[in-house]
Amino acid sequence: MQTAENHILIIYNPAAQGGASVAVWTRFEEFLCVNNIRFHCYTTLGKDDAEHIHLLMKSQAFTVVSIIGGDGTINLAVNALPHFDIPVHLIPAGSGNDLAKMIYSEGIPTYSDIFRRVLSTNTPTIPVDIWKCNDRLFANGFGCGFDGSIAYDTKFKKGIWGTKMKYWVEIVKHIFFYRSPTFTVNGAAYPTFMLSLANGQVYGGDFNVAPLAEVSDGLLDVVRITKVSVLLRFFYLPLVLMGKHLNKKVVSHDRLNRVVISANEPLTAHLDGEPMSEKEYEISHAGRIAFLA
Repeated sequence: MQTAENHILIIYNPAAQGGASVAVWTRFEEFLCVNNIRFHCYTTLGKDDAEHIHLLMKSQAFTVVSIIGGDGTINLAVNALPHFDIPVHLIPAGSGNDLAKMIYSEGIPTYSDIFRRVLSTNTPTIPVDIWKCNDRLFANGFGCGFDGSIAYDTKFKKGIWGTKMKYWVEIVKHIFFYRSPTFTVNGAAYPTFMLSLANGQVYGGDFNVAPLAEVSDGLLDVVRITKVSVLLRFFYLPLVLMGKHLNKKVVSHDRLNRVVISANEPLTAHLDGEPMSEKEYEISHAGRIAFLA
């Protein structure tokens, strides 16, 4: 068991999975208290989080950072950490939990098992590549085109449905109405339905966009689907769900450590599901973080 000298910084998103993460935090807090582990919980505010977390890490000596939330909370934390030298303990409590599926490759354990990983100083870790896109970092994936537009619209459009249902409603709408823009990727310009730069194999909760990706190989799997008709979208998207699309004629697949994307107009995209819109994206390797596995 760890001693009282160990000190955990918890980055907790109470809005993750529609508020279901609150119960996860309550259980983890009880676990830490029972095991006499020092901790400080930072509850995300939705603004100025990076500044507050920087100040916390400068003022106190933490040995582990625990993240309670989904891929968006991981993205927030990665961008807030002042350095990559501290191990990260991931407690998945989001809607998709895509990166968690890569870290816990044999299946996401029970919460009790995940909590216990902070008790031992010998818990194995897995190095996860961190990537920089313009001035922001990401851990699992970047997407533009079809999935970038969906992430953007899901984030900024209100609806009566929960996050998961709203996401699938946008998928159906985009299948029928999305127009494939022309943009340049490392000098190659042509109409593109979807472009994914994947560190992990899965994102969007269900889509096996890059079934051959590895989170610690220093490379992004670049999967590009050219412009396709509405009818063919109904054929190809189920293949993407199953990860059986890489050998199709409309798909190109590369492994790269630097990608530059440019367009004449702002191109909607996402980093780990978090939306953005720019005319140019420059993506390169930024380092690695050790996650408790």
